[in-house]
Amino acid sequence: VAGDLDLTPAPSRPEPSRRRAVPVLVTLLVVAAIVGVLLKTLGDATLVFHEVDAAVEMRADLGDDRFRVVGTPLPGLLETTVDGESALVFTLCAAGSYADVVHVGDPAELFQPGVPVVLQGAWVAGSVPGLAGLEAPAADGWHLRTDHMVVKHDNDYRVAEGRTADVAACGVTG
Repeated sequence: VAGDLDLTPAPSRPEPSRRRAVPVLVTLLVVAAIVGVLLKTLGDATLVFHEVDAAVEMRADLGDDRFRVVGTPLPGLLETTVDGESALVFTLCAAGSYADVVHVGDPAELFQPGVPVVLQGAWVAGSVPGLAGLEAPAADGWHLRTDHMVVKHDNDYRVAEGRTADVAACGVTG
């Protein structure tokens, strides 16, 4: 009877291969990257869009939240350095309301006074570097600190009929 029984120990379970862990780790990293891109994209897409006059009126409500603002840059641009980065200081206008802007980083390629621009940033309380060098600053103790700029421009750029009065109200000839 002892000859019929096999008493050899069964082989132990093999340890999980590290080869299986690498694809799982890579998959997790790819999923994390996709989620990060989606959150960034959706966050930018949900930014509120205001004209300068509305942004000035809603300053207390906007607080330090990021938003998009559109307006016309006035003549008198000042290049300076803010927190070690190159910056452009100018005044933005719409419907006769003014806001001083400190744009950190490079301006859009077609940026120039008199051409409407969309900026992305937040309100900041405090002085504006080089404010005295601007032609018509708001000088109200606040400024927009922006880091993203888009100029809507094409070969046939024309100021829309309704915007002509706004541009003239800002003292910029269109």
